[in-house]
Amino acid sequence: MFWLRPGLADTLQGLGWLANLPVGRCAALFDVDGVLIDVSSSFRRSVAAATATLVRVSLGDAASAALADAPTPLVTADDIHHFKLAGGFNSDWDLVLALTALWVARLREWRGQPQAAITLAEWAEQSRVAAEAGQGGVAWVRAVVPPSAIPSRHDARWVHEEYYLGAQGVRTVYGHTPRFAPDAPGFAHAEEPLLDTTLLPTLIRQGITRFGIITGRDGPEVEAALRLLTSATGLRDDALGDELNDALDDAPDDRADEALSGVADGAQSARNQPGKPAASVVLWADSTYGRSPFAVIVPSSLYRKPDPRGLAHAIQALDAGAAFFIGDTGDDLGLVLRYRDELQRADPTLPQTLAVMVAEGATVATYQTRGADIILEHVRELPAALAALAQGAAPTPSPSPATAGEGSLARPQVARQRKRAAAGQRAKAPLSRRSGVGGGGLISSA
Repeated sequence: MFWLRPGLADTLQGLGWLANLPVGRCAALFDVDGVLIDVSSSFRRSVAAATATLVRVSLGDAASAALADAPTPLVTADDIHHFKLAGGFNSDWDLVLALTALWVARLREWRGQPQAAITLAEWAEQSRVAAEAGQGGVAWVRAVVPPSAIPSRHDARWVHEEYYLGAQGVRTVYGHTPRFAPDAPGFAHAEEPLLDTTLLPTLIRQGITRFGIITGRDGPEVEAALRLLTSATGLRDDALGDELNDALDDAPDDRADEALSGVADGAQSARNQPGKPAASVVLWADSTYGRSPFAVIVPSSLYRKPDPRGLAHAIQALDAGAAFFIGDTGDDLGLVLRYRDELQRADPTLPQTLAVMVAEGATVATYQTRGADIILEHVRELPAALAALAQGAAPTPSPSPATAGEGSLARPQVARQRKRAAAGQRAKAPLSRRSGVGGGGLISSA
């Protein structure tokens, strides 16, 4: 099931997307955790385990007595969800810091005071209000929690990493000697891709060939994500990437159309071979994190969500005329909304961007209220939702998702644009190589 904001096709964002789709200038930008990779058994478990350990360490000798009446576990999956929904805690290190500070203060500094009776869900709501005012995240923690209860970010980082990567993992990856969880096996191995081999090929058939990632991960965590995702893209490495480059480089402008068309015919033939990954017109890119069809990768060390400059950077790097960004947390939605409110308000010529969210249950209504354009239960529903957007704007029946955009995929009208984009990608190599509510309803994707 998925939801489209009523009248979306007639908004600036919908019109911008639909105008750029036929000419191949739409970009698909993805969050990783919770959208392309299931992290419920890795990052989320790491946050809970890290918080429990750091609370005990922070309380010292008084830990046993202070924790005697505390619930087990201290932090639940719902607690983590509430803070992720609030915004300001895209970084799990920051979330460990916040949850630890709240628990330590509740058990020590606030003992016997009204603050000790406030639940984590209620604190999350307070943090949401602060985030909407631009004072969320760690800044909010420092404003409401006594300094003596707040752990260092250094400790919050390493206790989380020791549980996530495991004791041996932090030794191997970072050369770090584990102090908090010396025997932890690591939860990272439990991650599974939510991306399946049909999604990107289907988007390509709909005319979307520019892919990127904006993630809260950094460094080795991005590398691990790409290793897991690459085999799930359904695309062959260089199925026609290098061949396409060669064809366009060797052809003058007035023959680029013919060159691209010939290569695309070969790709279509390969796509029809059972049991083989689909060929694509997506140029695979080398980056610090590995080789993938994601031509731009924006890690947290470059821009931290919801900083809208990260979205603007990705769109510019892909030379896109419109885009969507799909995420699952409050900071993911905030990324798009701040892009509109801050950057587009200052420069109305910036490309339009759709806010797509993955959510279920009560979270759906929350994101509807906050301004999401499209809401999915699972990323696999994305092509159907985009097809519904196109069909809702068209006076005549649109092609089915299986064939929509086939003609625009790799035909003459985008050849020169692709040649310029390919040249621009090589020229800008350091960029990727260095680094509605109350209306409408859920639509069946079946």
